[in-house]
Amino acid sequence: MRTISTYASPMTENNTQATDALRITVRALRAQHDGAEVQVQLLLESGAHCEQKSLLLTMEQYTALKPRRGVISQEEYERIEAAGELCRAIRSGESLLSFGANSFRTLAMKLTKKGYSREVATAAAEQLLSRGLIDEEKDAQREVERSLRKLWGEKRIRAHLWSRGFGAEAVESALSLLGEVDFAGQCRALIEKHYGDVPRDADEYRRMMGFLSRYGYSVSEIRAAIGALRRADE
Repeated sequence: MRTISTYASPMTENNTQATDALRITVRALRAQHDGAEVQVQLLLESGAHCEQKSLLLTMEQYTALKPRRGVISQEEYERIEAAGELCRAIRSGESLLSFGANSFRTLAMKLTKKGYSREVATAAAEQLLSRGLIDEEKDAQREVERSLRKLWGEKRIRAHLWSRGFGAEAVESALSLLGEVDFAGQCRALIEKHYGDVPRDADEYRRMMGFLSRYGYSVSEIRAAIGALRRADE
């Protein structure tokens, strides 16, 4: 929470430094975006210095804070300012979610990268989670489905889910979809897609083994896929 400092006035004739008290006035309250938000227009004055400021609050924040027109205390202003910062973070989070699914942790991390404090970013992500805009279990399941279409193995899929910031429950729920997957068959399809058949050249064969391992397949799955391809050629 940011504290507004007072402005120092020029030196007085008796060579003492004086400071002017800060006066904060709510000048107007206006509904925005069909009543979803309220714009709070403020005037900050200290001696000859003045600053106009406009902050947006969600309707929930406005109802909780009940700002009024007229002069308010610095404590009241700081509460309004903090709420305005959270409102901005929530709107930024909504914008990020409009481009694609994000886990709670990933969204909070992206908001901190946009300049919000960790506390504000986490609070904004919590708000969006409570509204149902973040559904980690469903999003993690979609990531598993996309990964299978890319012919990824289980190890790579698991690592991908953790890297996206999904929680343990969402990860385990999504991985339960893999129980019926034939990963040896997936691995065979990957070999056929990239190599056509099992390479006969020793160096190429070793490169293929490394490639399949990076795609998340176990040694037993790779061997089963190679065996199936060789039997098919007989």
